[in-house]
Amino acid sequence: MTDERPSSINEAEIAAAVGHRIAEARVAAGLTLRSLAARLGVDHSTLAGYEAGRRPLRVTQLILIARALNMSPAAMLIDPPEAAAVVNQLEGNLERALQVSYILDTLELPGPEPQP
Repeated sequence: MTDERPSSINEAEIAAAVGHRIAEARVAAGLTLRSLAARLGVDHSTLAGYEAGRRPLRVTQLILIARALNMSPAAMLIDPPEAAAVVNQLEGNLERALQVSYILDTLELPGPEPQP
């Protein structure tokens, strides 16, 4: 087994993208930087650092931020926004997740063989 690491991962770009999604979700929720920071129990400069992609964001912090914004943590990591919206709708809804899974499985079924 070889230790192959993806060579195209740019941590700064990922941090900036996740931070941008956090900021967009915060604004969409009608929250100021200070109000969300207060909910999280962190200084507003810490949250500003996350949003700007300048401060490292641990998974536990991402989960807490997502919960405070009533979002799925996974949706913060997904692009495009339409895919993130689907993940948010599936979060905690097993029946809907099973329905989507069934539809996706159906789409992948091979079609009938063409007639000569």
